[in-house]
Amino acid sequence: MATLVLDNGAYTAKIGYSQEKVSVIPNCQFRSKTSRLKTFTANQLDEIKDPSGLFYILPFQKGYLVNWDVQRKVWDHLFGKEMFKVDFADTSVVITEPYFNFTSIQESMNEILFEEYQFQSALRINGEFILLDFLLLSE
Repeated sequence: MATLVLDNGAYTAKIGYSQEKVSVIPNCQFRSKTSRLKTFTANQLDEIKDPSGLFYILPFQKGYLVNWDVQRKVWDHLFGKEMFKVDFADTSVVITEPYFNFTSIQESMNEILFEEYQFQSALRINGEFILLDFLLLSE
């Protein structure tokens, strides 16, 4: 069984399988005013010809995950064919959350991870415990 580690930060997401290289990408969506309101997710910024007309939408406010629509789109991109090709039936996830996270946010995260993505298991942990492992893996 594979273990996917996701440091789901308010500005960037650090993601990788355990014992493999870590990818750092923006945890947001970008919308272009000039390209007929086209939406770009996470690391799709390279496709943008004119970045001056961009604004971004974050899933977090004041350190807490509040915009689930944006977060789902970012996770769809991360877990999908373009990035990590996650086989949910054979994958566990370790994901970070802020200290004193609201119960409603925790319940929503559990529901999305298990019911929508169907991960085998999930461990929610505070970010500082996982930071040291990421630093060791990225070297």
